[in-house]
Amino acid sequence: MQVANKKINPLLLNGAWKAEWITHPGESVVDYGVFHFRKDFELKIQPAEFIVHISADNRYRLFVNGVGVCFGPERADPEHWHFESIDLAPFLKSGRNVLAAVVWNFGELKPWAQFSIKTAFILQGNGAAEEVANTDKTWKVIKDEAYSPAPASSKETSGQFVVVGLCDKVDATLYPWNWEKPDFNDSSWLTPRTLDAAHARGVGTDINWELTPRRIPMMEQRHQQFATVRRTSGAPLPDGFLAEKTDWTIPPDTEVCFLSPD
Repeated sequence: MQVANKKINPLLLNGAWKAEWITHPGESVVDYGVFHFRKDFELKIQPAEFIVHISADNRYRLFVNGVGVCFGPERADPEHWHFESIDLAPFLKSGRNVLAAVVWNFGELKPWAQFSIKTAFILQGNGAAEEVANTDKTWKVIKDEAYSPAPASSKETSGQFVVVGLCDKVDATLYPWNWEKPDFNDSSWLTPRTLDAAHARGVGTDINWELTPRRIPMMEQRHQQFATVRRTSGAPLPDGFLAEKTDWTIPPDTEVCFLSPD
């Protein structure tokens, strides 16, 4: 999935990118916000290779045809803004394909380790065949109104220096469930606003997001189910839940806690 730097098109390491940084057309680019982006395109056949380069401010997670593929970027600073290089071919198919990304900006409540310029997302195809996926005004975007900031502070942390940033509060009644899936109806979504032109580090005179390849391997992502639950409160744990044979539906306005030794 992650590709070696030697596969990156040299033109992208030494010049301007054709893809554009995009953002929501009407929301603040410096305040807290969670945004969803989508792009659909057609392929005549499933490609043997389809390399793209992705980054965002502050952070992103990318889905292809409803499957989570990667997240990032590796943290650095505006003069060394990292991008991930990913081969999407295993997740693509002949016919219609959908790329979807969630991008979030923690604003003034971001972790102290997080640099930021403004909310933005970029995806660049490695070559001519992949440029159909480039970020521009053919993408769509919405702000996710389900999210609101919940600062990581309480009577236990009052007076202490908290560096990890905020927590999120999510209203599930407002969440656009299945937004990353191919059959989701995005007809009401908006056309994004384009921001600064994208470029490799050392190109041009500005220092906004000087793009440079990721230096470290991607973090591992794999499903791991709880083996046991020691105790629960608020609602009973259904038989078969741990074996993934049944769902656990928690009633509205119910506070539930479960403790696992894993």
